[in-house]
Amino acid sequence: MISSLAAQDKIKDKNVSKNMEISDAELIIRFQKLISEDHQRLIQMKSRSKQLEQEIAGLTNQFEKLDSQLGVDDFTNQNEKLKQVLSSLDLHLRSNQIILQQINLVQNKIEKQRELMDYITTGQVPISEDSVIKMLSIADTAVQVGANSETQNRKELAALQDLRVLKAELTHSRNNLFLVDQLIRNHNDDLELTKILTNATAGLKQLLEKQTPEPAVRRHLHEASRRYTQDTLLLTALKARIQTLEAYRPPIVEAVSKAEEEVDSAKSELEFLQSSIAPHRVVYWLKTNLPSMAIIILAFFVIWILSRWAITLILNKFIKSRKNAESADRLETLKLASGSIITILVVLIGFLVLLSQIGVDLTVVLGGAAVLSLVIALGAQSLVKDYLSGFIILLENQYRAGNVVKINDTTGVVENMSLRLTVLRDLEGITHFIPHGHINDVSNLTHHWSRVMLEIGVSYNENVDKVMTVLLELGAEMKEDKEFGPLIIGDMEMLGVDKFCESAVVIKFLIKTWPLKQWIVKRELLRRIKNHFDELGIEIPYPHLTVYHRQSEQQLEKIADNTQEK
Repeated sequence: MISSLAAQDKIKDKNVSKNMEISDAELIIRFQKLISEDHQRLIQMKSRSKQLEQEIAGLTNQFEKLDSQLGVDDFTNQNEKLKQVLSSLDLHLRSNQIILQQINLVQNKIEKQRELMDYITTGQVPISEDSVIKMLSIADTAVQVGANSETQNRKELAALQDLRVLKAELTHSRNNLFLVDQLIRNHNDDLELTKILTNATAGLKQLLEKQTPEPAVRRHLHEASRRYTQDTLLLTALKARIQTLEAYRPPIVEAVSKAEEEVDSAKSELEFLQSSIAPHRVVYWLKTNLPSMAIIILAFFVIWILSRWAITLILNKFIKSRKNAESADRLETLKLASGSIITILVVLIGFLVLLSQIGVDLTVVLGGAAVLSLVIALGAQSLVKDYLSGFIILLENQYRAGNVVKINDTTGVVENMSLRLTVLRDLEGITHFIPHGHINDVSNLTHHWSRVMLEIGVSYNENVDKVMTVLLELGAEMKEDKEFGPLIIGDMEMLGVDKFCESAVVIKFLIKTWPLKQWIVKRELLRRIKNHFDELGIEIPYPHLTVYHRQSEQQLEKIADNTQEK
């Protein structure tokens, strides 16, 4: 029986090496034969174990008998027989122990082979679509009720079904590999035990060959030779089986690797389909939210246009109703600043409404905004300072659009003004953008009213009272002038002689004007002063140097005579 088992395993090994693709039916037939052969071997080993136990009992009685007769007759001969019995008893005990281990091992192999055969038979049962949908209804609780439309989840359901089928195939392949590896390990253990048993049988055979050729010894020697031949054939059969199982392993490993790749690919596809950027989810989101978002954006755009139009209309009416140019300029400045304020409010509120529309929790956003405001207060202090300073400038009405101001070291007309910065244009046409947070000093040259301050220098030879009278008359003429009179507020204020310079006596006087009109009044008054002083012969001195030579008349005559002689 053992020889036929070895021959069959050799043939199987050749067939496996020729064709690695073995059907499940062929595997089942082969494992059924292996199980049957192992059952036969199990029966033989149990029978051999019983036989060995009987032989062990006989050797034990023989040992006790020899031990009791030790020293009665020939001590040397008795001692030699006792050693032979002990050696034989030791080999029998070792053989029986190994056979008992092999019995357990073969029983385990039979169990694993049956498990593998049963798994091959029932492990590839296809998963039905109904069972997949049932599992999805229990497991897939992350999808919202509003998103459970057939259009949205049809691809996800198919991907989930494919993934579960692939996972089942992967589990099947892994179990196959695990069972084959267990069988290989069991056969290797069986092979090692068989080698030990073969060595023990060979030792017993050699021991019996050295004994006296008695009938009992010859009978034991014949049995030992038969067992040795049987164990040798079993070694060959086990090696063939191990080669056969190892030949089964590479296709299973390849199947496991392929199944793992397919599962990973299916997982990636399913994760993409379940992500927010999946095409069907994007399309569903656009169909659901895009119309409402478009309406919200359009509504806030209309609100922004209408609010700016309403503010502009109201302020324009106030500007037209104000006769005072200063109030009109202030309203114009408020109109410029209100545009940016309305834009910020509309954009902020519209952004929050859009966030709530797409499902964002506004409490989290507002909490984050509080943290963000703290970060801005710490990291963007200059920007916060610009807006705060701009608000204070507007609140205190320090200057407005159209005023001529000096900010730090820059002088110009305020062309535009927002909460963050002021736009100045100087006389050279250069535009200066000055953030409010960088403003240290502000000088408004046209705040409420303006003033002309003139310092007129006359010669020390002139009568200053007469000159002051002439200047007052010219101021009165300017006040009565139809063109320049409306630009002047009140009468000229004569301050009198202000200082003595090297070549002139300086007379200072003031004229109060409306804002931005001081330069027009100043230029016209200087023109009239120059022309009138020329008519009256009043000298306006300029820096010059007069050299006086102090010499006697005799010295002058000598110089004249010397000049004539030459």
